[in-house]
Amino acid sequence: MIIIPDTHGRDFWEKPVEENLGKEHIIFLGDYLDPYAYEGIKRDVVFPRFERIVEMKKKHPCDVTLLLGNHDLHYVDNNIGGSRYDYANASRNKQFILGNAQCFQLAFTAKAGSKKILFTHAGLKLGWLKKHDDIFPADNAYAAAVTLNIMWSNSQFHEALFHILADIPYSRWGNSRHGSPVWNDVEDMTTDKEEFPGWYQIFGHSQQESDPVIGEHIACLDCRKAFRFIDNGVFEELL
Repeated sequence: MIIIPDTHGRDFWEKPVEENLGKEHIIFLGDYLDPYAYEGIKRDVVFPRFERIVEMKKKHPCDVTLLLGNHDLHYVDNNIGGSRYDYANASRNKQFILGNAQCFQLAFTAKAGSKKILFTHAGLKLGWLKKHDDIFPADNAYAAAVTLNIMWSNSQFHEALFHILADIPYSRWGNSRHGSPVWNDVEDMTTDKEEFPGWYQIFGHSQQESDPVIGEHIACLDCRKAFRFIDNGVFEELL
């Protein structure tokens, strides 16, 4: 599997995707919009790159998975929150994401090696499932992923979905003990505790200076690089 962490309008994903599309499954971890000003990426190139990613998904629906992050979802529902919000193009961004809703999901599961893999934008916490046990009655990672994706794909569930996704953890200066899978900070996920036995979690969201954060049960890959997943805790950086 080829994993592309938060792009934010960057182009580091283009070569790895071009070289591996159709050969290996490609998973984008969300956050396609809202570039960092200090990187000098102009907003007028961010949206066309996002459009290209979505068009690629449409042409290769079985080979590409597109997750959503907080910097995408806050255009759909303002309560989800996020910095660097593009007020000038907010309506366009919302229309584009909702108009292509079938191209996106909130979680993805896969089997690799001896463990099952759970992909989200920011990591899934057992405490968050328990907080919302009216929606997630079982402490099951696979069932939670399915439920999240169903709620996203059916607009009648959007109000409830956006309400729970707006849980911002204390680590991100929010008011929730348990953050949602689009808002957890890497420090919320880097413990010795295996949140869901038998599952290895891969996510982005918490930008690192140069190297990913690799733990026994998790991997935070948000460091402006593409990776190939080899095995639990083993990744190959793609240049």
